[in-house]
Amino acid sequence: MTKDKTATQEALKLAQEVLEKTDKEKYPKLYEAREQTLKATEYNDNQRIRAEQAEEKAKEKYGKKPAEEELPKKPLENETPKNDYSLQDIRALNDVHDEDVETVEKFAQLYEISISEAKKHTDVQAIIKNREELRATAKATTTKGGRHGVSKATGKELLRKFNKSGDVPDSEADLDAMLEAEFQSKKTQ
Repeated sequence: MTKDKTATQEALKLAQEVLEKTDKEKYPKLYEAREQTLKATEYNDNQRIRAEQAEEKAKEKYGKKPAEEELPKKPLENETPKNDYSLQDIRALNDVHDEDVETVEKFAQLYEISISEAKKHTDVQAIIKNREELRATAKATTTKGGRHGVSKATGKELLRKFNKSGDVPDSEADLDAMLEAEFQSKKTQ
């Protein structure tokens, strides 16, 4: 007998003894509760016996217990899955920013295509380009060396920028300043 069998049988025997010692007439609710406990213990014991018998049948039929069969190994949550990249995929990811590599991988998995094909896809290229622009903007707008804020461009600077590249200021105040600078320059000529 195993440890579980003896413990279950002892619990069953104890539950029977306690039930027999309980006065049914004097304590009907207590007697009913202990009777339920005895029935539950008997049921559990029967289920344990059935499970052991099923394991024995499976062991005879298949040669080992079902629990001993090897299950496919799943990667642990903190373990990073190993990617089998082809040389072409590695070269394709060479010029992709580290933050965008996962996006390209997921796209390739979703559409079941290679990474190099995914990188050539217009949707992925648009995402990568957009993120590059966001990174460039974020880098340009960060304050440096303890400076607080960014100096505001003067009307003359905005006018020079407009004449050189055709960039129109975003805010109305900057646009007004640029137009005022243009008016002043024409007035002095």
